[in-house]
Formats: sequence, structure tokens, C-alpha cells
Amino acid sequence: MSEEKHQGMSRFLSLILRHKPETIGIRLDEHGWADVDELINGINASGKHIDRGMLDEIVSTDNKQRYSYSE
Repeated sequence: MSEEKHQGMSRFLSLILRHKPETIGIRLDEHGWADVDELINGINASGKHIDRGMLDEIVSTDNKQRYSYSE
């Protein structure tokens, strides 16, 4: 993934997960977690494209460590 696309998707994820999950039709649980499959499907339905590999890359390389997976 290009650096520009990576940064753009990271910003979009931040917007969705921190402020506006309804933008892509998902809900966060009571602890603020999103279901990964719902997140990916919602992003793709919004006209942007992400797959699990891209999400894994963003989660693992984010300098601010904003993202993580939970059991």
C-alpha cells in the first residue's frame, strides 16, 4: 500500500472509530470496540477499499498506536 493511501485510510479509520461509526453503518460496543468484519464491510460499502491485510498493516505500523485488536 502506498504511503499516501496508508495515511488516508488511517485517518478515515480514526474518524470512524473515534467519532462517527454511524458513517459506515456500524456500532461500537460498550467498551468502544468494533467488530473487525463489520468494520471492513462498512468501509468497503462506503466506497473506500480495505481488506484484512491492509487493516493489519495499519494496526501494526501506526506511530501513535491508536489501533489494536481485542479478543
